[in-house]
Amino acid sequence: MSEYIKCSKTFQQNELTSATRLTFAECLDRGILRSPDSFKELVFSQNQNQLTDGHLNYDTRNGSPILYPNEITSEWVDGVLPQLQQSSSLLQYVLLSQIKQQGEINAPADSKPALLHKYRFQQHCIGLSGMILDIGCDNPSLSSQLFSANCEYIGIDPYSGSGEFRIIGLGEILPIASNSMDAAIFNTTLDHMLDYITALEEAVRVLKVGGKVVVASYAWLSQATLLTDSVHFHHFREYQIIGALEGLGLTIEKLSRYEDPKNSKHRFGLYVTASKSK
Repeated sequence: MSEYIKCSKTFQQNELTSATRLTFAECLDRGILRSPDSFKELVFSQNQNQLTDGHLNYDTRNGSPILYPNEITSEWVDGVLPQLQQSSSLLQYVLLSQIKQQGEINAPADSKPALLHKYRFQQHCIGLSGMILDIGCDNPSLSSQLFSANCEYIGIDPYSGSGEFRIIGLGEILPIASNSMDAAIFNTTLDHMLDYITALEEAVRVLKVGGKVVVASYAWLSQATLLTDSVHFHHFREYQIIGALEGLGLTIEKLSRYEDPKNSKHRFGLYVTASKSK
């Protein structure tokens, strides 16, 4: 194992050098959005004031499209699944994810560990260009600042947030056209996805040939039990992430290991870029 990189620099916000965030209208104009049920292209129906694939309709919330499969949204109560026994495997899956997403975040966005990570991630992503999909984007106005002005930014997140445009949907069922993105990003989000292999498969599907998958995550050396973790589905070992990427036919192009920003010895920060060759 290589020694970990020591770096005390922290991220500084600078909207002037950040990626350009695409709007809802621009996503529609470019034919990027797809139905999560039929995977047909979505258009906006002025008559119905809804997105439609010609058969199924999808609502918006706070100016963002809700692109969950209809099987899920038809059972929602105030935007969430009720915590009841579900017979559908898809509803069971989403309910498990919903429960985990109620847990506490690891570190506030303005804390030193978070700012250390953001700087490292930003440095790792230097060189990315074109259209990027940030899977689990959280706050798009902040997350887009981690990428250069050479990038066009689209965020997808399970929740709508406070009004900033993002696609509301699942990383495991990306409502995005195939072969349309130059990069797919998992910035400390892959460990929140129970079926992370499907999420990676979806990321590869939406990438153009030559596109990049970028994963930033903790990699655990010990004390990796999930019995005391109320947020994550995985405490990855490095080989799990590398093996998953290579198993999908991706080529590892860049890998960096940093000391844990919280100074823990049982894990480290892993940053990986892998490319799609065909």
